[in-house]
Amino acid sequence: MNVRDAVTSFPTNPKIGFIGLGNMGAALAMRLLNPGLMVYDPDQTAMKPFVDGGAIAASDLAAMARQCDIIFACLPTSAVTETVLFGDNGMAGHMKAGQIFIDMTSGDPAISRDQAARLKPGGIDFVDAPVSGGPRGAREGVIAIMVGGDAALYAQLLPLLGRISSNCFHAGPVGAGHALKAGNNLLNLICRMASFEVVSLLVNAGVDAGRAVDILQKSSGRNYATEITLPDNILSGKMHQGFSMALMQKDAGLALGMAAAMAQDMPLGASAFDALQDAINTHGDAADMSLVALSYEAKTGARIRPE
Repeated sequence: MNVRDAVTSFPTNPKIGFIGLGNMGAALAMRLLNPGLMVYDPDQTAMKPFVDGGAIAASDLAAMARQCDIIFACLPTSAVTETVLFGDNGMAGHMKAGQIFIDMTSGDPAISRDQAARLKPGGIDFVDAPVSGGPRGAREGVIAIMVGGDAALYAQLLPLLGRISSNCFHAGPVGAGHALKAGNNLLNLICRMASFEVVSLLVNAGVDAGRAVDILQKSSGRNYATEITLPDNILSGKMHQGFSMALMQKDAGLALGMAAAMAQDMPLGASAFDALQDAINTHGDAADMSLVALSYEAKTGARIRPE
C-alpha cells in the first residue's frame, strides 16, 4: 500500500494516540481527551490526569504503534522523534500500512522529509504539524497549527485537528510546517528583542513601561511581545512564559541553518540570535525566555518589570 492508498483508507473512527505530555503536549492532548485516547510519556505522573479522565496509558511505544490508527507526537526535537520512530524497538517496526504519524514537535524540516520518505514504502503517512501560540493558546483551542503533508490527507485530518484548534493551516508538502515554525520563532525572537530594546529606550526617556506597552499595542509597532509577552509575563512580574531559552535557541537556530544552506543573509536574525546567546550566558539555557528582559535591564539601566 502506498501513501495514496493510505489516504483513501482513512479510518472512520480512528483510534488516537498521543506521545509527549510536557508543557505543550499536555495542553494539546487534553483537547483530544476522551475514553478512547491512548497516551504515553516516560514520566508516569504526566499521564495521570489523562488516565483520570478516561484515557488509556500505553505500556510502551510499541503497544501504541500496534493499536492506534493516528499517532500524535509532541517532543523536544526531531532527534527525539527519530528515536521514537526508528530507535531500538521504535514505533516504525510495529506500524502498518494506513497509519498516520503527526509530528507536532518544533522540528527540522530536512529530518522530517527524510523520516516521511522512510515511512512511505510501508504505506505510513508522516505529517509535520508544529504549533505556535504557547500553552495558553493550546488550552483555549486557538493555537496555530502549521501542517506539512499531502493536501488530500490534510483535508481528511482537518476535523480531527480542529478539535485541537480552530486555527489550522496547510503550509505545503512534508517539511513545510516545520520550516514555517522555525521561521516564525526566529521572527518572534527578532520582535521580542526589538520590543525590549525600544521599551527600554522609552523607559529611559521617562515613559512608564506599562503605558509604553499599552500605546505600542495600539500602534504600528505592535507584535506578539507587546500583546502577550510583555503584559502577561514581564509587566505582571510573573517572569514565566513556560518556554525556555534553549528551545528558542533551537528553533531560531533551525531557521538560520535553513538560511545558511540557501546562502541567504539574515542580519536581523543573526543579531537577535546573538542577543539570545548573551542572555543564555548570563541565565543558562534552561531559563525561561521571560528572563531576557533582565538582560536588557542590565544593559540599559531601564527597569521594565514592576518595582
